[in-house]
Amino acid sequence: MAQSSIKDGNGHADHWDTPGPWLGMLMGFGTPLCVFLLSGLGWGGGLAAFAVLGAIAIAIMRRFSGDDATHVFGSPALARYNTRFLLAMMAYVAGLLIAMFIYNREMPTGPLAYAVPLLPTLPLLTMIAVMGRYLVEETDEYLRHRTSLSALIGLGLVLVVGTAWGFLETFGLVPNIWAWWVVPVWAIGLGIGQGILARYDRAADQADADVEEPS
Repeated sequence: MAQSSIKDGNGHADHWDTPGPWLGMLMGFGTPLCVFLLSGLGWGGGLAAFAVLGAIAIAIMRRFSGDDATHVFGSPALARYNTRFLLAMMAYVAGLLIAMFIYNREMPTGPLAYAVPLLPTLPLLTMIAVMGRYLVEETDEYLRHRTSLSALIGLGLVLVVGTAWGFLETFGLVPNIWAWWVVPVWAIGLGIGQGILARYDRAADQADADVEEPS
């Protein structure tokens, strides 16, 4: 049975009724949680957090799955994008946890000493490629436009947070933090951006309906 989704005035699903923003927020908050649990509780804590993260991600995808994927996601390209992004996201978190586990146990020497820290970057490159492929495959200009704006909002959040934290760190007010925070913050911004644009579009559609409604 196909899942129902709320559509806007243009016949597109509200972004909060698709997996995209939820997966973005899950990645943004779940990644640091997995890392902190791994650092504080050891491999068992990190593995448990990753299992919970994966279970929630799969549950989100199943919640929005159905016989009519286009009805749920808005377009076939968007359905493929969400699935690909989910796989790349889980690979990124897994790569990060594996790299930290190896580092905490016994860091290798030589070329492997560089390969291990860069392990999470491969799924990250896949995420970028997935988004780029979606923008090429998507034939709906409205959905493509919203996805691009959401990504820019995420980038803007990264720039603002990074710059503000950098100045605070320069003046000795906050500690230095690992640079991998960039990806989770971008993912949070991506999810927030999709939600903001969905609300803006609903407000615009309602205003248009009010104008067209006969007195």
